[in-house]
Amino acid sequence: MNPEELLLRDIHLPEPLAWWPPAIGWWLLFALALLIGFATFAWLRRRARRQNSPATIAERDLERLRLAWVEHADAHRLLRDLSTWLRRAGMSLASRDAAASLTGERWILFLDELAGAEIFAQDAALLTAAPYRLGDEVGRDDGERLLSACARWLAAVVDRMERAR
Repeated sequence: MNPEELLLRDIHLPEPLAWWPPAIGWWLLFALALLIGFATFAWLRRRARRQNSPATIAERDLERLRLAWVEHADAHRLLRDLSTWLRRAGMSLASRDAAASLTGERWILFLDELAGAEIFAQDAALLTAAPYRLGDEVGRDDGERLLSACARWLAAVVDRMERAR
């Protein structure tokens, strides 16, 4: 047999594969990458909001005051700092307009109302007057009591805010 007599055509290569549209696997991989990207973005955004929330900042500031109290043990300084902290926390956790102008008994009532419990009722005089007293008139027990009252107040306010959501 002579190959020239067989009428065979020459070997030809198939057409190259088209790059578009991609196969279904590539579409699924792209969708998975988008889903992971959106989930990561949402998680990072939520974490940043939590870390920068007024409640978290107030917790960090209160812990900083507690550590400073352990270090210096100056009750007058602690009471002055706690009074300032309560004012800042009250204004950032509630309406600034409602909290900024209050003083004395109305301020204590506002704090208790914000927490939903009478936390500062027995410490009202200490909280409102102690920052203006001389340092030797304030005892260590007063500082401990007010520090724990502030921690209870913050926990109650945060709990009440979370239940309101």
